[in-house]
Amino acid sequence: MLLTIRAHSRRRLGQSAVEFALMAPVFFLLLVGTLDFGRAGFYYVVTSDLARTSARVAAAYDTGNGQTDASITSLLQQQARSMTFSTLTQPAACGTSTPPSPLTSCYQPTTGSGFIFIDRSGFASFPKYVKVSIVYHFEATTPMVRALMSTNYFVATATMVTEF
Repeated sequence: MLLTIRAHSRRRLGQSAVEFALMAPVFFLLLVGTLDFGRAGFYYVVTSDLARTSARVAAAYDTGNGQTDASITSLLQQQARSMTFSTLTQPAACGTSTPPSPLTSCYQPTTGSGFIFIDRSGFASFPKYVKVSIVYHFEATTPMVRALMSTNYFVATATMVTEF
């Protein structure tokens, strides 16, 4: 009887190693994929926060016409650097209008960077408002998650009524 138990246990000696070898890639893919989705959520929240902050700055300070586009862009670039954005610029070729719903090539920044659009077309009538849009290009670090997510552009738009 004891002999048959030992013979049976010898056949199963490598079973746990094989099971681990089969499950380890799936486990680590889920772990790193969770980190990538966390990064995506972080950049989505930061993009919307930067748009809201810049619209608030453009609308709240009374200097006759509000802050200039250059001062708003400078403030945003400082905040973006502290929030790990690589670059945040205002593209000259696209104009200052709000980005279209499917983004055209003019409105698509390179990976890890973003564009700022300050739209003051609401100054023509009362109440005056300013609209700030930020487009950020996010790319996942994990190849499998990158294949699932493809190319992601986070577009955040904030509109504030001016105080002047």
